Amino acid sequence: MRIKKNEGSDGTTNGAVKRERGHVHEQVLRYMRRGLMIGAFLPGQVMSLRKLAAGFGTSPMPVREVLSRLVAANALEETKGGSVRVPRLSPEKLSDLFAVRELLEGMATELAAKKAKPALIAELNGINKQLLQAIEKRDIANCLSSNQKFHFTLYEAAESEVLLPLIESLWLQFGPTMYMSLLIPSMPWNAADHEDILKALKEGNAAAAKRGIVHDIRTTCRALLSVAGSNGIELPFAQGPELLFEN
Repeated sequence: MRIKKNEGSDGTTNGAVKRERGHVHEQVLRYMRRGLMIGAFLPGQVMSLRKLAAGFGTSPMPVREVLSRLVAANALEETKGGSVRVPRLSPEKLSDLFAVRELLEGMATELAAKKAKPALIAELNGINKQLLQAIEKRDIANCLSSNQKFHFTLYEAAESEVLLPLIESLWLQFGPTMYMSLLIPSMPWNAADHEDILKALKEGNAAAAKRGIVHDIRTTCRALLSVAGSNGIELPFAQGPELLFEN
C-alpha cells in the first residue's frame, strides 16, 4: 500500500497518484474508525503517527489527515503538546453518551425488529455464536469485534439513513471504553441480552427487542461507571494491548 511518486506531467500519472492517495486515506480512515468503535484503541492511548504510517506502508500525510478528521469528530483529542490521543471520558460524559445510545439504538432496534426477516435473524445468530466462542476462549479482539458486528448488523437492518451515522458517531466516542468492560468482574460478558434480542426478533416482538438493547447498553454503562474515576476510566497500563482485528 505504498503511495507512488508523481512520475509525469501529462496529467495521467497525477490523476493516478491522487486516486491512490484517496484510496490510502479511506483505508486508513476505515481502519481507525473500526478500531475506535470496537475498543482496539484505549482511553488515554497516544496515536503514534510513525507507527501507524509504517503499519499502512505509507507516508505520515494520510495518517495525519485522518487523525485530524477524527479530532474534529470528537473521537480523538489533541493534547497541549501537539500529540493526538484517545480521550478519557469523564463519568458525566460517559453517562450522557450512553443515555443517547439508549434512545437512538433503541429506536434503530425497534425499526429493525419490525422489518426483520429470517435471513437477518440467522445472520445475527451466527455472529452471536462467534461472540460466545470468543468469550469462552477469552479472545478479546474477537469479543470486541463480534459484539460491534452484532449491534451494527441489527442497526443497519433499520434502513435509516439518519440513525446509523448518529449511532456511529457515538460508538467512535465511547468505543475505546469497551475493552475495559471485559475486565470488570461485576459484569462478565455472557451475551445474555443478545439472546433476549434474538428471541424477540423471532417472535416479532419489537418492544421486547428494544428493551433487550436498552438493558444491554444500561448494564455496560453501570459497569463502566463503577470503575471510572473523576478523570475517567483509569487503565492499569500506559498503552493498550496490540489488538489485531479485521478491517
